[in-house]
Formats: sequence, structure tokens, C-alpha cells
Amino acid sequence: MTITPYEVEGEVDYNKAVKEFGASIIDHKLKTKLAGIRLIDKEIFFAHRDLDNILKKDFAIVSGRGPSEKLTLAHLQIFKFVKEMQDKFGCRVFIPFSDDEKFLFKPELSLEDAKKLAYENALDIIALGFDPKKTEIIIDFENMNQELYNLAIKCSKTMTYSTVKSAFGFKDDKNIGIGFYPAMQIAHILYPTLKYKVPSLVVVGIDQDVFIKLARDVAYKLKMPKPGDILSKFMPGLQGTVKMSASDPLSAIYTSDSAKEIEYKMKRAFSGGQKTIEEHRKLGGNPDVDVCYQYLNLFLEEDDKKLKQIHDDYKSGKMLTSELKEYTIKKLQKFMAEHQRKREKAKKELNDFLVKSSNK
Repeated sequence: MTITPYEVEGEVDYNKAVKEFGASIIDHKLKTKLAGIRLIDKEIFFAHRDLDNILKKDFAIVSGRGPSEKLTLAHLQIFKFVKEMQDKFGCRVFIPFSDDEKFLFKPELSLEDAKKLAYENALDIIALGFDPKKTEIIIDFENMNQELYNLAIKCSKTMTYSTVKSAFGFKDDKNIGIGFYPAMQIAHILYPTLKYKVPSLVVVGIDQDVFIKLARDVAYKLKMPKPGDILSKFMPGLQGTVKMSASDPLSAIYTSDSAKEIEYKMKRAFSGGQKTIEEHRKLGGNPDVDVCYQYLNLFLEEDDKKLKQIHDDYKSGKMLTSELKEYTIKKLQKFMAEHQRKREKAKKELNDFLVKSSNK
């Protein structure tokens, strides 16, 4: 599924998308319940299905990963959101890696490379500090268990091929694995409900909403509680694009980037400043479109007073684009160095998450 119908001159009409999808905007009451979770406060997560009801009882979060590339800063922040939800509500977290899906969809990707990317991505996620007693990782090619596979088969029996083709726009030239895979994705979503008898809350980008709608239909047919979801907006790319793309190195910051690579990319990031220093001092910059400011706002600057000062100084022209970039680069380099240190430590912890998922 694509978000293209909701894009206007490079911007996404999120309100129109929500209306078309049949979801609900996160209101003030829900925001209060989720207060302190950064991407809620920043309104990156902005819409939902059944979130109000799910928060009233025990639930599990499902947030999967399709490992076709290295993890980006945007991906990392989504999983950081999941970690903050786990901390706040004490919920279980289920992280399925659909390396099998990426193998089916990308002709150039070997099975071995798909598995390797899944493991590399898993280290980045574990490095965020998830509770191993309440977090389960399943890498489909590696430790999918029989129970999950059986659920996928049950899901597949409730859907016709015409439904899948219509939902995803599949053509007849696709391999037959692609036609089956939505059943596997839905099994990922419903698995915590089967295993722990609690509803699933799926953390997902708005462009993946179609999976949730299908999963809710399948759950009804299997007489299981319907999953809810919480929908996110796109994270901005380095070039000022709507979405950070993992397949475009100039659009994304990767979790593996060195300090030099971060500096190189951020110096070339889209700016909201004026063409000359004189014009900037006179007219000021636009922090709302400046990538450096957006990354400070969403990811990096924890001091709200400092963030407001940067916003006001840049907008007034007191702070130059070069100064804003320099400040952001240092913050991002420090953030990523710390993450990479934790990632190395995660290599010793990986088995704690995988073994539990495979019921060994």
C-alpha cells in the first residue's frame, strides 16, 4: 500500500488519510494517559484504533521489522517509543522480524543476507534497553515456532486471494510466497493474543495500515479479540523529504554511521535558513522545515528550554544555519556513539530474547 494519494506537494494530508482509514485522532484524554512519551508529546503518533479500550487492561505491543536495510535513526526512534510504552505500562512486547518477507519481495536479497540483516537490526533494538522478561523476538527464518506457523495457516484460510490482491495491489507476476505472506504478517499481529490471551496493540506507520484492517477482519473470523493500533507520521528525510528512506544513504542517518559520516550528511541536510548571512540575520530562518531543528525536536534535545531558545534564535536570525548544524551534529554524534556502545553490549544479550521466543 502507498501513501501517495494523501501527498500534496510533498506533504502528507494526515487528516485525510485518517478519515479514509477509519481511524481516530489521539485526543487530549488519551494524550494525558500517554504523557511523557516523547513521540506522543511531539504528535508523531497521532491516530489509533481502540487504543482507549486497550489501555484499560493488560495488552501486548507488536512492532515488527522488515530487515532489508540497516536500521535508520527514524526506525530507532519508533522502537524507542515502544520501549517507553513498555516502561510506562509494563506490557509485553513482541518484535517479529519478517526476513522471509524481504527475501520474497526483493529478488536481489539472498536468504543468508536477509537473516544477517535481521540479526543486525535486532542488536540495535535490544540496545535500547527492553526488558528481556517481557520482550520476545522472533526471526522468521531462524526461530519461528510451530504455534506461530499454525496460526498463519489458520489466518490464510480466512482470506481469499482476490482480497489480498485488492488490498495490496499484487499482480499475477508475483511469486506465490508473496500472495501468502499477508497471512504471516497477520499471524505476527495476533500471536500475543493467542499466546497470552491479551489484545495486541500494533505500532505502525500510516502507510502500513492495510495490515491492521485485514488483521481485524481475520481476528473476527477466528473469534479472537481484534487488535488495535497506534499510527505514526513519517520521519523527515535529510533532504527535506516527507519520509526518511533506508534505501537512500543521502536521506537517512544509519545507526552504524561514524562521527565523520554523521557530520558529512548533516552538513548537507535541508536547511530552513536564508541564502546569505545578511538575509538570514534580517529575515531569520524557518525551524519548522529545517531538518537539523526537526531532529533536535523529535530525537535529540531533551531540554525544552534549550529547544525553545534554539527555535526562537534561529527564527529571529540570531542563530545561523551553520551554528544550528554544528550544534545538531555534536548532539547526534554523542547520541549515536552511546547507542553503538550499547549495541556492542547487546551481542551478549541477544540469546536472552531469541531463546524465549522459540520456547526452548
